[in-house]
Amino acid sequence: MNIIEIHSKFPTELNAVQHFERLRWGKKVVCYYCEGTNLGQRQKDMRFHCKDCRKSFSVTAGTFLQSTRIPLKTWLIAFSIITNAKKGLSAHQLKRDIGMSYPTAFKLYHKVRELMADENKGIEDLEGVVEMDETYIGGKPRKINDPCFKPKKRAELDKQINELKDEGFSFTPKGKSKAKCQPEPKRGRGTDNIPVVGIVERGGDVVAQVMKTITYDNLKNMVKKYVNEDKSVLVTDSLPAYNSMKKIINHIKTDHSRLYSYRGVNSNSIESFWAIIERGIMGQYHSVSPKMLPNYVAEFVYKYNNRNNHGKMFDVLCKKAIKPTS
Repeated sequence: MNIIEIHSKFPTELNAVQHFERLRWGKKVVCYYCEGTNLGQRQKDMRFHCKDCRKSFSVTAGTFLQSTRIPLKTWLIAFSIITNAKKGLSAHQLKRDIGMSYPTAFKLYHKVRELMADENKGIEDLEGVVEMDETYIGGKPRKINDPCFKPKKRAELDKQINELKDEGFSFTPKGKSKAKCQPEPKRGRGTDNIPVVGIVERGGDVVAQVMKTITYDNLKNMVKKYVNEDKSVLVTDSLPAYNSMKKIINHIKTDHSRLYSYRGVNSNSIESFWAIIERGIMGQYHSVSPKMLPNYVAEFVYKYNNRNNHGKMFDVLCKKAIKPTS
């Protein structure tokens, strides 16, 4: 559902409230506290007063949206904007689109990601040809340019820099982030970046999780949790941690130092998913904290699994947001 449809179907806050009421109770509003139906007229703050237990309540009582100060129509608009952004969008962009402060937009977005993560918990029994791989999230250190370290070239550059500094120019980076250079920067599995492991069913769903350390036991537990071992064949690369997978599942691997694909045996599907994550983080978020990384991964998993049905993404968020939490 796009923004124009949101404004058309829910022109006022009351329309948005009534939409959530239908999702929660159907045709008849029920008291949150006593489940009675003897209710007074809707009050100006959109709350109802129960004549049986004499308590007032709103549609968000006891739900994920309880105590929210953000109008429910704004939540609907946020659901629409976020679900329609395949590679995500920054909290600053969401702030501009909705018209709220950055801290509020940041918290709202992560609340939406929590709903997505909760929906992802239902993924299980991937089967058929399933591909498993890992990626590493984090910045890539820049290589030092060798000519800069040759004495003659370095002296020339130092002289030029010093002359420009004398004229009042400063080359010191502004801001908190400064580029780091390493003579021999490590990449891929040799980095200190955060590993994320994923499993995808070809043509189907994907699961991904941040993994502290990549070991056989951790990978095995992930396979057992999400894959139907009896009806699947696992395709991986030649990482030694996968070597014992044949004990629990049919396993075939490719050595990427020699080839990437042979007669359909490849990890192209999971690599395509990693490409979406990497482009989203590099192009939209630029920097992701380790603490929040699982939320970002959950967002990409949710969108990938609903890639053929954007309307479902919106509807699921609405239903989960208003579902009683206890």
